[in-house]
Amino acid sequence: MKKKLSVMTVIILALAICVSAWFYGYYNRKSNDNLPTLTAIAEMSEADVNSLLPGYHIDQLREVWGKPDTSEDGTVCWKIGDTTLIVSYKNNGIVAICGLKDDSGVSIGE
Repeated sequence: MKKKLSVMTVIILALAICVSAWFYGYYNRKSNDNLPTLTAIAEMSEADVNSLLPGYHIDQLREVWGKPDTSEDGTVCWKIGDTTLIVSYKNNGIVAICGLKDDSGVSIGE
């Protein structure tokens, strides 16, 4: 009886570890599901945006947020009301650095 109880405990513990690892992987990877809306981005500080977006692929941002308002070589911009989100990305399409500017070009939330 003790052996059955030990085996069941090990199986339940293994399942709990697997489920926990799946949740950790799902919520901490850079997926489209975890990308906030542009409206939510506009309400964040520049530091928060710059800690959240790097690592995403530029195509993911375009897929979730739509076509950017302006696009130059390695930089895209989305206009969100009076705020502009500026996203710079590397040659491989991975977001490197971001910024939030108001209409006068001053950084927001610094």
